[in-house]
Amino acid sequence: MPTEQEAKPAVVTPSLQQWRSPSTFRGAPGEDPLKWLKEYDRVANFNKWDDMMCLANVYFFLDGTARQWYVNNEDALDSWKAFKNGLSGLFGDRQKYTRRAEEQLKCRAQRSGESTQSYIQGVLGLCQEVNPLMKEGKKVSHLMKGVAEDIYQALLTREINDTASFIKWCNYIEDMKQKRVGRPKFERLPNVVPVASLTDETDLVSLIRTIVREEVHRLVNQTQESLDSDPQSLEEIVQDEVEMKFPPEPRKTDVWRTADNRPVCFHCGRPGHVMRYCRERKAVFDNSRTSTTLSLKKKYADQTLLAVLRLVLREADPQYVVTDPRRHIADPVSRQAVGARKTKESDLPRR
Repeated sequence: MPTEQEAKPAVVTPSLQQWRSPSTFRGAPGEDPLKWLKEYDRVANFNKWDDMMCLANVYFFLDGTARQWYVNNEDALDSWKAFKNGLSGLFGDRQKYTRRAEEQLKCRAQRSGESTQSYIQGVLGLCQEVNPLMKEGKKVSHLMKGVAEDIYQALLTREINDTASFIKWCNYIEDMKQKRVGRPKFERLPNVVPVASLTDETDLVSLIRTIVREEVHRLVNQTQESLDSDPQSLEEIVQDEVEMKFPPEPRKTDVWRTADNRPVCFHCGRPGHVMRYCRERKAVFDNSRTSTTLSLKKKYADQTLLAVLRLVLREADPQYVVTDPRRHIADPVSRQAVGARKTKESDLPRR
């Protein structure tokens, strides 16, 4: 027979469902109001809010510029639909968010340490923002261009036409990679000796002695080889010591140029040009050349050309002179031919 206590039915107290809270919308640059409204509707469905409850609670999830806008226009926002239209119209430039998503999708690649699934879902989210009706082939193209190199090489041999097959093959490749990393069959202790042949302390000491002997023998052989090599001559030794003691002075390039990297003339010392194009140096040469020409003109002013040539040739060769200087100048021949046309000065007709 059941007792009176056992016969009483159990009283079940209904548990209150805990409400969920959406994120706070501030209206800052870069915040997408359409995303936030979608999140708010999802939370409202979970909390079983109707439109009036959504409008009554929305104030507590606004902050900054968005809350100030709501306070300024609270009288005009008399319905949930009016609030959504006003919020998306003021803070939601859909074309701007679409362009930003397109730029992110162009350069979206799998980052270092990022899982393949995280990369896939990130790219698919950007595709959804750019075009909710994007074709599967284009989504696969965006996924393939940024996936990790090892996954990409493995997927090239597969037939992938949609995102579902892309995800399936990525999971398969990652599983194969995980299975390739084998685990040790036996457990190892941390205090295992590295070399099994050393059984006691005597073997260790003998090994150290052997190693030391080999190193000493190698060093002695190197020293002997250096002593047996041909010594340098005394001249080479002196030259080496002098070069070490008196190294060549570096060229004073800082003296040749100014602080703003303009060249300095070696002749006049003025910056802005080199000695080859120095006007002062050119003037010196021109003056010297002019004075030489004037002195020659003064010296031979009263003499004819033939007399001048005779005088010059007499200074070079006192025994002979040229009979026809024009022929000598016009026909340059060898010294023998010139000598054949020369005569003594006494044989020339006197004027």
